[in-house]
Amino acid sequence: MAIKNFTLGEAIQTIRSKFKISQHKLAELVGVRITTVSRWERNQGTEDMKLKHFLKIAEVTHTTPFELLEIFGETNLQIEHQVNDQKL
Repeated sequence: MAIKNFTLGEAIQTIRSKFKISQHKLAELVGVRITTVSRWERNQGTEDMKLKHFLKIAEVTHTTPFELLEIFGETNLQIEHQVNDQKL
């Protein structure tokens, strides 16, 4: 089964939808504002996401950080490696 190439925002939205958690509820559980969750899902500010929030998203959705990264997509990680290899 191929892994879809999601952005981090799409991965958050996908896992949130899978567990039928509203943006408001996720924000409450993670300890951020609803506007923060909305921005993350639109891929705005995901580069500034704190590790504790990422880990909390995994916890409240009963997944592991590794599963979230898998949803994020193996392909994204492969592209990063290719770019980094080209810089060498």
